[in-house]
Amino acid sequence: MFKGVAIVARLHLIFCLTLCCLASANAGVIEGLYNAQIEVADQSTATQNAAIRDGLQDVFVKVSGNSTLLNDPQIKQQLKQAKRYLRTYRFEQTPEHLYLVVNFDQEKVDKQLRDSGYRIWDKLRPETILWLAIKEPNGRRELVSEGNHQELFVAAQNVAKRRGVEIVQPLLDLDDMQNISIYDVWGGFVHQLAQASKRYGVENVLSARIYKLENNDAEGKDDQGSAQGVEVAWQADWTLLEAGSTSGGTVSGADQEQVVSALIEGMADNLANKYAIDFSRFDPAAMRTIVTINNLSSLRQYGEILTFFNSLSVVSSASLVSQNGQVAQFELSLLGEVDNLVDAMSLDNRISPVNRFELDKQKLEYFWKL
Repeated sequence: MFKGVAIVARLHLIFCLTLCCLASANAGVIEGLYNAQIEVADQSTATQNAAIRDGLQDVFVKVSGNSTLLNDPQIKQQLKQAKRYLRTYRFEQTPEHLYLVVNFDQEKVDKQLRDSGYRIWDKLRPETILWLAIKEPNGRRELVSEGNHQELFVAAQNVAKRRGVEIVQPLLDLDDMQNISIYDVWGGFVHQLAQASKRYGVENVLSARIYKLENNDAEGKDDQGSAQGVEVAWQADWTLLEAGSTSGGTVSGADQEQVVSALIEGMADNLANKYAIDFSRFDPAAMRTIVTINNLSSLRQYGEILTFFNSLSVVSSASLVSQNGQVAQFELSLLGEVDNLVDAMSLDNRISPVNRFELDKQKLEYFWKL
């Protein structure tokens, strides 16, 4: 039974005080998922309406993590009514360009995605470091860095921003060069790369080798990155290390930048398949679980835990149900499965499972770091 009833009355105050000062310590927090910035030619009504529609397209893709939903007739119909979702807009002028900056109503966007059968991806998303090696037409192989092919990282960052994911560019300084070589990247040895990536504090490691295809290799290439009928000249073989497991594949395109763009699109799809949640399938009244937290020694930590749980999109509500010394139990109402909860918690390094090697999903027990 619960010991120390007085603590509950004070938790609400602690919760409010800590809400504004806590930040995720491990995964990237993607702000602005419901915002978009669209370059425009002028401030006419027609241009503005088209930009609002384009902005809602971007938001639907970012929030759902699904790059194919724009082909859905339901979504296409909603895009024609994009102004219904609009909260605010403004024009921004830079020396080179004019932009329309739009913000859409989160509740309306989420509801439409749920009603249309799509998932919703929380703003807490894993960061991925991107190691690239390229073989030039003259046969020379080199690591892609700021000094030789920075345009490839610009292309990668542009796609990452549109998809709502975080990628990190390695420095390739002396420390990196002491730990890895081009052969680690070219061979897709992601476990070696993971050791070198620890200094960057990221969760995932993506490596790819980019090379020009021979003419006969490019013929008949399908849409593993390029569609039939589209010129294919370059290809990338990639390997992703995510949550201790590896996956891989191939993307291709007409040039190096298309290949890198396809690479980030595929990575975003992979991550969304794991972390985005189909809320329409679940009843929070029926989906409940107990999580035991060890190492709690202050009221501030109780407030941090409640804030943390309530910040997760998979959690409908969280409440303290028992406390004994430094061990407390919290009941969570879920908008997803326990696996979704475990995945979400794994993205924050303030919380770690008591048994890292064999997590019991029927009895979730964690340590909260001081």
